[in-house]
Amino acid sequence: MIRFKNTIAIIVLSLITGGCSLQTSVPAASKHMLNVTLDTRAVKESSFSDKVIRIGQMESSAILNTRSIYYDVDAGRSYSYTKARWMESVPKQLTNLMMLSITKTAIFKDVLPVRSLAKNDFILESSLYTFSQTIHDDGTSTLLITMKVRLVEQYSRKIIASKLFELHEDGVNGDSEGATTGYSLLITKLLVDVNKWLEVSSQE
Repeated sequence: MIRFKNTIAIIVLSLITGGCSLQTSVPAASKHMLNVTLDTRAVKESSFSDKVIRIGQMESSAILNTRSIYYDVDAGRSYSYTKARWMESVPKQLTNLMMLSITKTAIFKDVLPVRSLAKNDFILESSLYTFSQTIHDDGTSTLLITMKVRLVEQYSRKIIASKLFELHEDGVNGDSEGATTGYSLLITKLLVDVNKWLEVSSQE
């Protein structure tokens, strides 16, 4: 009887100390980044060619400032993908992409990040209102991006121009891969639209 109890105790202790060997390993979440084709078309003329612009920190909801990838369903509920995450938050990705995209257009003499110590003439403010994927019952999804940008004079704080951009795409695969691909295409178009808007603003 004593030997039987000792045997049971050894088995229990082995399960406690080596329990990890009985668990199924959980795969790491896949990491996603926006894959954007930047507009490399430089403008021919710009009245801002001797001006410096600073790209301000993008305003957005606390949810979008995380690395979770969220989606909605038609019933109105929201979830996050458990096996997929952004490598960087969406606002941080968009800010970096805008800075690089505007730099390539040569509308301004230089484009500064928000923490630069250099002097600037303008600030580009941006507010990301919507960055959503809604999955439908048929397995497809709709993507929606809504963002407002403002060109602000640094010293007077006067708003030179502002514009609300809204882009959407239907028929996107209802998964994280479909969302990343679809978002990348929409952001590519958004950056082109922002550049064209800045180009027009520089000629007014």
